[in-house]
Amino acid sequence: MEAWQKPETIILWIIIVGIFLVVLLTVIIFLVRAIFKKIIKAKEKEAKTQLAYQQNLLETTIKTQEIERHRIAADIHDALIGKLTAIKMEQEITQKDQKTIEALHDSIAIARRISHDLSPPLIEFTKLPELIKELLYPWEQHVLITAIYDIRHDTNETDDFKVQITRIIQEIITNIVKHAEATQVTLHLKQTENYMALYISDNGKGYDTGSNSKGLGTKNIETRVQYLKGIYKVKSNIGKGTSNMFLFKN
Repeated sequence: MEAWQKPETIILWIIIVGIFLVVLLTVIIFLVRAIFKKIIKAKEKEAKTQLAYQQNLLETTIKTQEIERHRIAADIHDALIGKLTAIKMEQEITQKDQKTIEALHDSIAIARRISHDLSPPLIEFTKLPELIKELLYPWEQHVLITAIYDIRHDTNETDDFKVQITRIIQEIITNIVKHAEATQVTLHLKQTENYMALYISDNGKGYDTGSNSKGLGTKNIETRVQYLKGIYKVKSNIGKGTSNMFLFKN
């Protein structure tokens, strides 16, 4: 019997081939895993780059909007209101037409309100609850508003944060008055050391939240919440009103 035909030799070769196959399979698995990890890392890097781009675009868009709002508000306050006031004073001195004076007075009040809505004055010195109260005041002649302020911690919000929150509330109240046919609105603001929660509900006609069609107002709200890295949930039932819930971490 030849040496290679001996059972011991055959078994040895089988062991060697088996070890070779195991090593080869291990190398193949290692290479495949390495390739997959490389692909996954590349995808994660691409996703992070895309997310950073979208975040920068979002911040740029919102900041540009606020700059333009501030410019328009300044033009209204410095130019339009100034001219209207001058005309009103001239009419008051001559006392020519009382109806014209009253119309000018109303026009100045409307222009001042629009200017304040576009860019709240002295926002850096005003706390968020006070800004909200001032914001809600003009709407109280259209709908009954119950506002609750649960301030458990006096936080120092940035001017940007206060502006975005007032924009969100403006958008919701406008939607309620224009579309919801509501008679009552409840606003609940809660501030703690760790978070700020905002809840706004109405007793209006409600709508189908499952619908894919979103109005510009809803998209603006979602954009601002995303910009502030907050959480936004809305619940609505046909005929039973709508609830908007927001959570922002400090």
